[in-house]
Amino acid sequence: MAIPAQVQNLNAEQADGNILLTWTGVLGATSYQVQRSTDGVNFTNLAAPTVNKYLDSLPGNAIMYWYQVAAINGSGTGPYSTIAQMVAANPGEMSLYELRLRSQETADRVGSQFVTTPEWNSFLRLGCYELYDLLIDSYEDIFSDQQVFIQTNGTTQYYPVPNGTSNYLGGNYNGVTGTPAPKLYKLVGMDLNVDTSNITQAWVTLRKFNFIDRNRFVYPNSTSTIYGVYNMGYRWMGNQINFIPVPAGNQVVRAWYAPILPALLSDSDVTTIGFSGWLRYVIARAAKYALDKEEGTETQNLTEELGFLKARIESAAQNKDLGSPDRISETRSDPLMSGLGWGGGQQAGFMIALFPIAMAHYSGNHHLAHAVLSTQGLLGYAAFGILFAYFLYFRRREFCRAIRFPKMFGLHCVGMIVASFSHFVSHIVGVRAQE
Repeated sequence: MAIPAQVQNLNAEQADGNILLTWTGVLGATSYQVQRSTDGVNFTNLAAPTVNKYLDSLPGNAIMYWYQVAAINGSGTGPYSTIAQMVAANPGEMSLYELRLRSQETADRVGSQFVTTPEWNSFLRLGCYELYDLLIDSYEDIFSDQQVFIQTNGTTQYYPVPNGTSNYLGGNYNGVTGTPAPKLYKLVGMDLNVDTSNITQAWVTLRKFNFIDRNRFVYPNSTSTIYGVYNMGYRWMGNQINFIPVPAGNQVVRAWYAPILPALLSDSDVTTIGFSGWLRYVIARAAKYALDKEEGTETQNLTEELGFLKARIESAAQNKDLGSPDRISETRSDPLMSGLGWGGGQQAGFMIALFPIAMAHYSGNHHLAHAVLSTQGLLGYAAFGILFAYFLYFRRREFCRAIRFPKMFGLHCVGMIVASFSHFVSHIVGVRAQE
């Protein structure tokens, strides 16, 4: 009996961190010798299956593996197959090598040199960026878990954004050690720490200001930025974040953002945006880029496939949390008063509204009652009517708007006014009874 013939059609596929090897069975073989290498030169025995397939279970992600297989029978071991290679990746993900291979297969250009390997890689990177944008636009939270911290110094109004190379070491604006924070791509939101001395920190949401309002909350001769009074706001402008008014010193601001998508450079680099088969968009997009380079090549089918994939991805990615879908919600709401709570104000505080209410309730009744009982009764009634209308309409609305309390609190203010009126009437009746 002769030794077995050479194994043909060795193929390597990967999924969920595993690599599956398959090949065409050899007549007369009783088993097969599978060898693996991490450099493509030095191979070691891995397994000896009796069928024409083998699953290399969880060999390690982001590592290029080379495989070769030979058939075995009683006469010896046949010649090894041509080498197949593959990179294992997390579920749903692929390496740059696999993306390029699948894209070349889609374009029917495996082995063609009309489009060079660096060109294929650049097309794939462009496709990854497009998919990244689709996902962020559909569901912004999907990559928005990156955080950096800014410690204000009391004089700086503009702070640089993370550039990914030289600032925000260890995730801090004033950091001197650690890895630079990833470069900012899309800013999601900013928070202010209002209790830096407490172990359990308290964060409130900062609001983005419109550029036309850049001087609205700037108060001359004042350095305080008490959040509930001055409504500290932010705006990303160029490569800096602008705060109004100038933040006081020793305040801590937290920025949430989606970073720039890391580029795939080496064949063993692995994607992070695959999820549920969505990398097919990248594969088809790169194939279309490559075929568009060839004049006269028909790519209509790829165009239609990309349209279908785009619609599917946008629909599936709109809200990944099916159990608790996103809705428009209020920020820092109060369980008793509801409403927007912190940061909802449009005025510079609310003491201006509290003062006349207190005056009306505690002193206004006494003076107005005596004015009514005096010879200037008509003037007293008129004054009270004006004051009553003032609080009932103007001050109630102004008070609610000043710190964005809900209408429930406004109704509470009206209740105070009605109680004040009742107190006023009872005061008159009491004085008359004494007379």
